[in-house]
Amino acid sequence: MKILFLLFFLILTCGLFGQNKPTIEGLLGHSVGTEFSRHHQVLSYYEGLHNTFPEETSIFKYGETNEGRDLILFFLGSKSIMSKLDQIQEKHLKRDTSMSTPIVWLSYNVHGNESSATEASMETAFKLLTEHSDWLNEVLVIIDPCLNPDGRDRYVNFYKQYETTNENMDPSSIEHREPWPGGRFNHYLFDLNRDWAWLTQVESQQRMKVYNKWMPHVHVDFHEQGYNEPYYFPPAAEPYHEIITDWQREFQERIGKNHAKYFDEKGWLYFSKEIFDLLYPSYGDTYPMYNGAIGMTYEQAGSGRAGKSVRTRNGDTLTLRDRVLHHVTTGLSTVEVSVLNKKELIEEYFDFNQKRDYKFNHYILRGNQQRVKKLKDLLIKHEIDFTQIKNSKSINAWSFNTEVMEELSLTQGDELVVSTNQIKGPMVQVLFEPKTAISDSLTYDITAWSLPYAYGLEAFGYNGDLELMSPIIPKINQSVLLPNCYAYLCTWDAMNSASFLQSILSQNITVKVAEKAFMIDGEDFPVGTLVIPRGLNQATSDFDQVLQDAASEAQVVIKPVASGYVSKGKDFGSSSYKEINLPKVGVLSGGDLSPLNTGEIWHFFERELNIPFRMFRITDLNRRANIADLDVIVLPEGDLSRSQLEKLKEWIGNGGRLLVFGDAAYNFTEDFEISVKDIDSDYTASEREELSSLITGAIFKCELIEKPNPLLYGYKSYYSLRQSASNFSLNNGEPVLSLSENPRAVSGFVGYKAKEHQGNAMILGKEDHGKGSIVYFCDNPLFRGFWEHGKLLVANAIYFAFD
Repeated sequence: MKILFLLFFLILTCGLFGQNKPTIEGLLGHSVGTEFSRHHQVLSYYEGLHNTFPEETSIFKYGETNEGRDLILFFLGSKSIMSKLDQIQEKHLKRDTSMSTPIVWLSYNVHGNESSATEASMETAFKLLTEHSDWLNEVLVIIDPCLNPDGRDRYVNFYKQYETTNENMDPSSIEHREPWPGGRFNHYLFDLNRDWAWLTQVESQQRMKVYNKWMPHVHVDFHEQGYNEPYYFPPAAEPYHEIITDWQREFQERIGKNHAKYFDEKGWLYFSKEIFDLLYPSYGDTYPMYNGAIGMTYEQAGSGRAGKSVRTRNGDTLTLRDRVLHHVTTGLSTVEVSVLNKKELIEEYFDFNQKRDYKFNHYILRGNQQRVKKLKDLLIKHEIDFTQIKNSKSINAWSFNTEVMEELSLTQGDELVVSTNQIKGPMVQVLFEPKTAISDSLTYDITAWSLPYAYGLEAFGYNGDLELMSPIIPKINQSVLLPNCYAYLCTWDAMNSASFLQSILSQNITVKVAEKAFMIDGEDFPVGTLVIPRGLNQATSDFDQVLQDAASEAQVVIKPVASGYVSKGKDFGSSSYKEINLPKVGVLSGGDLSPLNTGEIWHFFERELNIPFRMFRITDLNRRANIADLDVIVLPEGDLSRSQLEKLKEWIGNGGRLLVFGDAAYNFTEDFEISVKDIDSDYTASEREELSSLITGAIFKCELIEKPNPLLYGYKSYYSLRQSASNFSLNNGEPVLSLSENPRAVSGFVGYKAKEHQGNAMILGKEDHGKGSIVYFCDNPLFRGFWEHGKLLVANAIYFAFD
């Protein structure tokens, strides 16, 4: 009888346990892969999972998006590992040889409409805690379930709005066709997967802070590609950056073979060693690689066209559940391989930056202090150390400008020095090297990005010994206020000056700009200098304080002068000083215009200049949109209809100023003074043969016109990042910026046909039309928000391109 009672008790207990066993459905509210989960549901799921496994998990909120959605990390490990996270972190960052726990970081949904990734993260976490909890005795796993919640919710909201009760698999149906701009991008329409190095976006900036505190041994970025494609996993395609070690290459192959084993068992199609290379440093696979980790991209078929089910080109049905299952499989396989090879992972990570042979040991930079400070700010975000010269001396160093060795006089404390002899030395080499070695010209992204060119700084490479000291933190110069001064002056040489100008214009301060250089009080002031006369601002009672506050905020120095009489040049009452008006600005969007370029312009105006603007759809031009009150309209890259072009043509003729970016210039080659020479297309050419006609993000030195031009205020030289071989020119007048007659890229790939086609290509030009004008930016100076030296060109066109 006792035995029967005990048996009954055991059966009852097991039944109760089975009823209380956690399930994904119980935590999420639906099975993974049957619905798209909104971000608040994802957060709730992870909170529930943590409450179910409180000793094996931890949630860390590392930030918020522009739209206020939480960014979180979910930590998984055994009870033992989770109880000593601080010790693991400290040992890892100190490269303690007793470190025995590898760190695997899995990142999902950096592109918002590649939506199976976040769903897969939830099932992966659950399976690690249940079916594969033994692995968690050996490894710490960090999951970022959604790097781009704003974009993902934009996609999920769209899909739920249009999904049908009976799933429509027809790819031409509305639920498979996102409206502009789509969910791929973040709030500002930036591609966060290309922002790892540049950190222009708040999501990237907040993520990098915590990434630097963990620096994982393995990092995976989960993506989706076209719905007709098989699954992609490593090893990656060539080119690999030369900084990548043989062991990193081999481990990628080891990972790929393990994935292939599981895919072979199921009969799932896949490919590797194609398309996705390891060169451009701002991806979620390359950035970790350049810091010693194993960085990888996984690409599942799907993206924003797949919905919950879609009929593929070969007649099969691809479901959301299929997409999730594939990502879960590779995620678990990644953790498995990391556990099996944990000793090697840790040792090779520690050895990554040892025994390196760099072309230069030091990069020495000098130039405009505002641009130097911006570069320092970027280095600080990456936790890259920089120093200054301790003792003045002369050396022979390689010049980025002349591309030869030059004698260089170093001054104590003046130069910024970034050395490769540091933990992040390999990353320094990648970001600063003047010319990237390219093993294969068939690349997925740009091939040049060197920071000295991007920031417009004078730079030198040096391979000897230097006496260095910790950088001196300069005091922010306080502008001197003189209540009885005649005027205040502000040099125009960086975006700080533009921010200052916008601030005071918005407070009704009258400002003039010098069209000729002048000297006063023994100091030379270049063209573009802002002159703020007291006599024109008598209605502003707190005139001096307004200027002081704006100068402090923008970190510029304003100089008071006691007289309007100059010792050289024109006095301040001369017509050589033009009054600057606060422009009314519009930005076109939608239709066939590039979301990325639209986002770059939007972010620039809102975050860099803080200038009010009106964003409106390009299709509104067909509906007689009221644009007559706008002074400036910005046209992003993309196509216009004939009626839209006619509307803009009329507006320009009446005195408007149109700023045209990149390939949008093609819209104006028939009715305006701009023309283009393109390389003849060979429709029979293979993808590799087409490379001869392409420029894949190469850096060219520009020729500046000799006479002062408002579009060039603040510039003595300029390097342009070219991504197109199109050769634009103006039929009347000369361009403001152009390439030389026989130009040569200082860095990056240029096909031989494209190279022969670049002579005298216009980079920046201005055309008068009626009472107005068009400014052509043939190369996008706001590209991905990181080409710092190009931003002032746009500010010049906004404030100074007088008609």
